[in-house]
Amino acid sequence: MADLLASVEPCVREDYVPDQFRAVVQGGWTVADGAQLLAALYSNYSGAALSEFGDVVHYEATVNGRGMMDYDLPHTGPERSRSLLSRSMAYACMALLAVPAGWPWPILGYVSLSEGGIGDDLLTAHVTFCSRRVGLPPYVREMELYTHEALIEISPDDAVGMVTRNSSDWQF
Repeated sequence: MADLLASVEPCVREDYVPDQFRAVVQGGWTVADGAQLLAALYSNYSGAALSEFGDVVHYEATVNGRGMMDYDLPHTGPERSRSLLSRSMAYACMALLAVPAGWPWPILGYVSLSEGGIGDDLLTAHVTFCSRRVGLPPYVREMELYTHEALIEISPDDAVGMVTRNSSDWQF
């Protein structure tokens, strides 16, 4: 991830976020059965119920997780990796900045890039959000052990820092 981050400008911009992901953030956050969820993603979720998960953290990560839009990008090359990472980081920051003040558990964003597609030869990106709760294991226990994909954890403070570098681009 460090190599990918070095290849991307050191800030994120609101216009990096595709319209459909911007709409998700504009839909706001909600709490359902104790889970902190993006309302638009929760309203369309039809997977396993919370009771079928080991804990609420992994349920949140499942409901809040989406692959980043990439159909308009080249199949390979540095432009694909830079664009995917920029879009994903900007979306993660936008969503984290939209979390209502005073929520009981902090929300973290996770951006991953990995090889996917039919032949595992296409760089893909995934973004999700979940809470960190006392008494429950974190969504990712040891980030340095993730060698099959590039993975970064983003806190709300990280998001503020990334956005303030180019604050004139953000409309909140």
